[in-house]
Amino acid sequence: MAKPQKIEPQIGLAPFALKDAPAFIERQFPVGRLSAEAYKERKAGAGQTLTALGSYWKGRKPLVLVRAVVLGCLLPATDDPAKDLDIFLKLMAMDDAGLARRVKDLKASDINSDWPGIAKYVSGDSGKPKWLQRLDWETIEEIVTEWFPTIPYERRIKYCLRPEELEDDAYAPIWPEVNAHLGTDAHSLPELVEQLGIAHFGHRPKVADTFCGGGSIPFEAARIGCDVYASDLNPIACMLTWGAFNIIGASEERRSEIEAAQKTVAAAVDAQITKLGIEHDKDGNRAKAFLYCLETRCPKTGWMVPMAPSWVISKTRNVIAKLVPDERHKRYKIEVHTGASADEMVEAAQGTVRDGRLAHPMNPERSGVELKTIRGDFKDEQGNTQNRLRRWDIGDFAPRPDDIYQERLYCIQWIAKKSIGKGREDTFFTTVTPEDLKREQKVVDLVHANLAEWQRNGLVPDMPIEPGDETTRLHRERGWMHWHHLFAARDLLLMASFAKLSKHRPEAYLQLAKSLDRSSKLCRWNPGAPSKTGQAPTGDKILQVFDNQAFNTQYNY
Repeated sequence: MAKPQKIEPQIGLAPFALKDAPAFIERQFPVGRLSAEAYKERKAGAGQTLTALGSYWKGRKPLVLVRAVVLGCLLPATDDPAKDLDIFLKLMAMDDAGLARRVKDLKASDINSDWPGIAKYVSGDSGKPKWLQRLDWETIEEIVTEWFPTIPYERRIKYCLRPEELEDDAYAPIWPEVNAHLGTDAHSLPELVEQLGIAHFGHRPKVADTFCGGGSIPFEAARIGCDVYASDLNPIACMLTWGAFNIIGASEERRSEIEAAQKTVAAAVDAQITKLGIEHDKDGNRAKAFLYCLETRCPKTGWMVPMAPSWVISKTRNVIAKLVPDERHKRYKIEVHTGASADEMVEAAQGTVRDGRLAHPMNPERSGVELKTIRGDFKDEQGNTQNRLRRWDIGDFAPRPDDIYQERLYCIQWIAKKSIGKGREDTFFTTVTPEDLKREQKVVDLVHANLAEWQRNGLVPDMPIEPGDETTRLHRERGWMHWHHLFAARDLLLMASFAKLSKHRPEAYLQLAKSLDRSSKLCRWNPGAPSKTGQAPTGDKILQVFDNQAFNTQYNY
């Protein structure tokens, strides 16, 4: 490793002036502060800069860490390591002054009650400390400025914006000192990065990420002034990285254009769906969610049995699905009840699928029948588990009448007409009616008539599901052989409509991908949870496909 050298102050570094200079990251790196910043960024959840594009991406690197590594590689290590660290922290807005500029808001209740002298500035009459009314903002700012550096770094950043959220003018105070130490003439991070790159390599720094994933590395490297190159074997990763540059990183004017284009497509799809009359009832209420379940014939009794691990639909509103025997047809009617009693909620939580067995009221054997018996599981000559489930063809999108597993619509969540388009929707659940089934059949007929053409035009996938640890289970557990088998008829109609109206608008396809994460047979229905002491209730909702890295087939979805 090269010997540290003194960088003489000058106006603008000459090309290759730092060619053999050791990098700051080779000598030191403030791991403690960076760890705290990275943790804060990852805990921001949907508030992170790139998560709006694709919330599930396990390999996404924190932007603050990317920025730190790039700067750490470009900044030279001089014979004044303390000053080197100070300059690095200034560029990261992680020094005391930088943290002060990042502060969002501080209330009197945030300040330690035992901090010397604070008692004369706050009032606790209402039970929660508040600034005295006579204090002006200048005084409050002086108090905060004096107190803030006395608390641990991890606590300080709790009240701060993240570094990547800062506007460029927040760095204005640092440039005289930075330029004096480095011999540069920069007034922004991109200018500094370019000058350091020329001093190291004779050109602006180039950053390549051959497995870019969600795009964090190329996105942040480009934002601070590097030329970037990114690729990935996964097409979704490429799409997310494209979105990071062209949507998240777009100018305000371009962002407005993108938003307008997305609204135009959404409005066109909405108008088409509304015209078809497949999502509104006779009273003008609009469907928000369709709940389906599998159904199979019990070999012990001959009854057709709806399948679900639980028939609880909403814990916050005590809504359940209740199986009512229809002895004439040897099947069950499914009634949706709102305001169920506590005992009914407990009973509904015991579904018909229990520990790998099918159990239902009309089977006297309460233990039920093993699902592997219903599927006809057996071992082939190679010792692999096979079954009698029919393998679906490319033209299939629903079970055939003689398939072991059928699919059934059992509940609809509606948005009340008066609240459609409002910020807070008024929703309710109902039993499926004959009119609902007519609308459902209309959707099936539309997909049946158009599926082949949609596939030819690339509006709906026609690709086979490739064998693999997770993909092969789709063959084995449901008989699905092509990717479009993962979607119900309504999903396919929506997908085709959206794709057709989004032609030549790649930004709209990102929204399509996000929508499909909550519109497939792999989506779970979350009945929510009632309120607990000190906690608000969680509402019932659709959960996304990719909550983990598995294709989890569902009995009800």
